[in-house]
Amino acid sequence: VHSLRVVGGTEATYGSHPWLQVSLRLKGSHFCGGAILTDRWIMTAAHCFTSVSEFLSGVTVAVGEFDRGVDDEEEQVFRVKTVSVHEKYHHALPMSHDIAMVELDRDIQLGHSCVAFTTGVHVQPICLPLPDEKILPQTSCIVGGWGRIKEGRLPAVLREVRLDLVDPAKCKYVLQTVKGSVLNQGPVRPQAAMTVLCAGPERGGRDACQGDSGGPLVCPAGSGGGHWVALGVTSWGKGCGRSWANNSSRPPSKRGSPGVFTDVRLLLPWIKRLCVWSISVPPGHSLLLEFEHFDLENDSYCRYDRLTVSVGTHRPVIFCGRVPHVPVLLINSQNATLLFSSDISRAGSGFVIRHHAV
Repeated sequence: VHSLRVVGGTEATYGSHPWLQVSLRLKGSHFCGGAILTDRWIMTAAHCFTSVSEFLSGVTVAVGEFDRGVDDEEEQVFRVKTVSVHEKYHHALPMSHDIAMVELDRDIQLGHSCVAFTTGVHVQPICLPLPDEKILPQTSCIVGGWGRIKEGRLPAVLREVRLDLVDPAKCKYVLQTVKGSVLNQGPVRPQAAMTVLCAGPERGGRDACQGDSGGPLVCPAGSGGGHWVALGVTSWGKGCGRSWANNSSRPPSKRGSPGVFTDVRLLLPWIKRLCVWSISVPPGHSLLLEFEHFDLENDSYCRYDRLTVSVGTHRPVIFCGRVPHVPVLLINSQNATLLFSSDISRAGSGFVIRHHAV
């Protein structure tokens, strides 16, 4: 079992992956990749921190990295403030909930929004998929990093490879054969709910491996083709670029797998809880929310940016778009929860809310 590297890929073009150029380093040495979500948060894999958790003071994050042998034009280096590993992360195959969020010690100087797959802006956030994002099998996606391309040292320059998504049923089946071989027994039933997806050709030859864990699997979304989302987080695989056709007829040691990625769509509620505020006022008081400024992306169904105000079992109140007049919301309760979710594109300037006990 491996922690993915780019196999069968090519050197990337400088600036072509502005959300991908993230290198997690321990005492200066690269050990995992990541993706820029906001000016403070990096998304990566949980298993990246199982062996370095005791050495977090020595971990740095290079953003805008491209050639590890030189100081790149827009490279920025940060220390880690906090690491949030999914509480359900389990290393046993198929390594469920393999996701972590890294909070940086200061803000990244970002370029433009996450909407397009562009060149020329070398530090940029990647969009998250919508919960019901439909991206079909055989869609060509991109994964990259500084993982080994053969025995020896890691490559200095960022590499990329295109991998097609595997049908979910085929992914589930091949992981049964891999899990059985790793446990040195016959195939066993997979977990009731997998949190992974697969990408890569049955014949092998293109994959990812040691050094690329934590980087995003970036796929085109929507009909326009210019909108890219982080559909997966690079997690694991059996072998590097091995064929996985007819796995069940092969000896366990010769079996392979496609690249296995954490399915970001399934874990969006966990990612977005980082933007949750719980507000309480003393008993006998009600909660007054005063919106001093409110400017979010405008959409009739609030699909892209939204602020949800929830009180107990009552129907939540949802806000989005631009509010021309300062609204005041009086809540007949001493507790409320505010959840802000966004596709990370900078279509609005944000919001400012003050709360009072009345």
